[in-house]
Amino acid sequence: MNRILIFLENGENRRLLAEALSVHYQVLVADSVVQAKQALPLLDEPFDLCILDGVALNHLWEWAQAKKQVEQPIFLPFLLVTPQANVNLLTRQLWQSIDDLITKPIEKLELQARVEMLLRSRQLSLRLKSANEQLQKEIAERDRAEAEREVAIAALRENEIRFRRLVESNVIGITVAGTSGEIIDANDAFLDMVGYTQEDLQAGRIRWDEMTPPEYQHLDRERVQEILSSGFFTALEKEYICKDGSRVSVQLGGALLEESQQTMICFVLDISDRKRAEAETQKSLAREREINELKSRFVSMVSHEFRNPLNLISGFVQLLERQGNQLSLDRKAEFFKRIYDAISKMRKLLEDVLIFGKTESANLAFNPAPLEIVPFCQKLIEDIKLSSPANSTLIFTQAGECQIVECDSTLLSYILTNLLSNAIKYSAADSPVHLHLCCQDGAVTLQVKDEGIGIPQEAQEHLFEAFYRANNVDSIPGTGIGLSIVKQAVNLHGGTIDVVSEVNVGTTFTVTMPIHSRAEEMCVNSPPSPNEIM
Repeated sequence: MNRILIFLENGENRRLLAEALSVHYQVLVADSVVQAKQALPLLDEPFDLCILDGVALNHLWEWAQAKKQVEQPIFLPFLLVTPQANVNLLTRQLWQSIDDLITKPIEKLELQARVEMLLRSRQLSLRLKSANEQLQKEIAERDRAEAEREVAIAALRENEIRFRRLVESNVIGITVAGTSGEIIDANDAFLDMVGYTQEDLQAGRIRWDEMTPPEYQHLDRERVQEILSSGFFTALEKEYICKDGSRVSVQLGGALLEESQQTMICFVLDISDRKRAEAETQKSLAREREINELKSRFVSMVSHEFRNPLNLISGFVQLLERQGNQLSLDRKAEFFKRIYDAISKMRKLLEDVLIFGKTESANLAFNPAPLEIVPFCQKLIEDIKLSSPANSTLIFTQAGECQIVECDSTLLSYILTNLLSNAIKYSAADSPVHLHLCCQDGAVTLQVKDEGIGIPQEAQEHLFEAFYRANNVDSIPGTGIGLSIVKQAVNLHGGTIDVVSEVNVGTTFTVTMPIHSRAEEMCVNSPPSPNEIM
């Protein structure tokens, strides 16, 4: 049975709400008004939904956020009960702590519907986590089964070779060798395996200790001690250095011919093909695990990034439905702007997810065509300016005769929009962001520079990995897929992208792509004249 935790200031409201919900759920109710920084036993109780009023939320929002963080990626819902007049008093921190709200007076059917929807979302997230854990368990079990199979195969081969070491000598390499490293005799199968000839053998130029790479010599020493004490040594896998310097993977086993002579007969099996197959199998398993991890991170990212704008839209729509006739035109305009901004954010998220899906499946379209690069950059900056904070400063400069560039304008727009938007997002409100264009030696260089929070050194090598975000972004929203798409788009142009950054100093991204143009481009040595858009 789902557990619901209730924190309400009014005792009668607590009682009525508990009676209404206890029919279908287990209800835990706080007996007193929540006081700031006062430890209450109920705060440590597990629950599936927390219902609280404005007083409790004001004091417990940090606890609520901490509870949500601990539960991640499982959805832990918080429902706010508040008078209609108090909705606008909620701060941004308090809004981030709740997932839905219901205004007084409370309709019983509406309460039941809200509670059911929030609990259903929690159950879905629990099922998703369980399915992911089951998938990881199946992968681990398959890995263990594969390892057990390899052990069984190795044991079977060892037994077969022991009893048939003198059989099928034309298939398996056989040597007669001394325990001190010399090879006394060998068949053609072994000589072909390591690239030596019978002449080399007769001249004494083949020694098994000299053919063994340093990293395997300790295994040889262990096997020599084993064969001297027991008369045989268990099979081992190692490598031999061939005559031409290459290496061959082998499986080795042997027994003493005569204990007094310390001479052993060894069988040598070339397992290079098997080793290559094992390496390919491991690579495939690693890729599969990577894909599963990406799927898990993708689901977590989508659920997190879509929840906030959806909740915001839901909240404002409810306000407009209930108070639309009492709100001023300016207030309505403000609400609609907040709704449009949330819709725009969701649309951008959907576009990023769509493009990311195409990059992962290698289906990202690339349609290069001649493009007037300077007007393109100027219009792009104007468009970004319209959707940026009012005090944002974008500065565009150029050097050289940049005219016609052959590129995919859609992908180029995504590259620059992402880099410029990130520069604005991770910079102070009044900090300038620069876009510099330069054409020289058959290449076009686009440089985006900011004076923002910067990127830690240890995070820079992971910047273009999907869903990766540096640890200094704090609460700044983002999905972590934009730069991975930028990287793919630059690669399709045959270009490169480099980053230079220092924490609290700023970041510079430099994209270099071939021009593919017959026009002669040269960068002048004189300082560029800025075209600043304020």
